[in-house]
Amino acid sequence: MAKIEKMSILGVRSFGVEDKDKQIITFFNPLTILVGPNGAGKTTIIECLKYISTGDFPPGTKGNSFVHDPKVANETDVRAQIRLQFRDVNGELIAVQRSMVLAWHGRHKLYFL
Repeated sequence: MAKIEKMSILGVRSFGVEDKDKQIITFFNPLTILVGPNGAGKTTIIECLKYISTGDFPPGTKGNSFVHDPKVANETDVRAQIRLQFRDVNGELIAVQRSMVLAWHGRHKLYFL
């Protein structure tokens, strides 16, 4: 059986955009429980797991509301990144990464994968 070990999130939803804001979640065997108040990022962690493993954005986001808002970050563009580290069925360590960019151009949001 494959086993998720770690995931890092940067620039997604309320997770900040600077390197110091990167969050690393370690998954424990046999169970990891996500606990926190409303707005703490529990759902975002699950959505990031789905996005990195399937490429599907959360319902209704179409990407541009999944990436941290550049206006909130006082930036013209935001680079978001999700990394996942897991062990495959043979126990071999695998790492995958997905990156996204959300930029403001005039009054329009431009989204790039």
